[in-house]
Amino acid sequence: MRAHDASNRRELDEELLRILEEDCTLTYQEMARRVGRSLWAVRYRVEALRRSGAIKGCRAAVDYKSMGYDKVVLFFNIPPEHMREALEFMKSQSIIKSISMISGDKRFVVTMVGKSIDDIRKFIVDNLTKYKIYDAELDIVIDEIK
Repeated sequence: MRAHDASNRRELDEELLRILEEDCTLTYQEMARRVGRSLWAVRYRVEALRRSGAIKGCRAAVDYKSMGYDKVVLFFNIPPEHMREALEFMKSQSIIKSISMISGDKRFVVTMVGKSIDDIRKFIVDNLTKYKIYDAELDIVIDEIK
């Protein structure tokens, strides 16, 4: 494969990913129109991105605040001996919307949504403290800009 072809394919992939991040409900036809390529070229690249793991799924961008829910971000650490069990538990909980391992003083950040801050706090106390989380910092999301 020539370098020019690889560069063009990478540019197309990046543009398709940007479009899908904005609205993953678009049809192949609509994406093809936006990038000026054939439906089949777009379909092939999107499917290749799925197979490679670059596209992991398609989710709704939910405005929980408009529904009266509160959203928080919890930064914390977990002792190594509790990490696997804690992460498996957290992945199974609908209140937890995302889990990330990060660098810095706090190794984990979890985004949670609940009917109230009290409900979220109760969930943390009743469930996460048994995994010996420490250095916890709970921040309330006031507004989401993007």
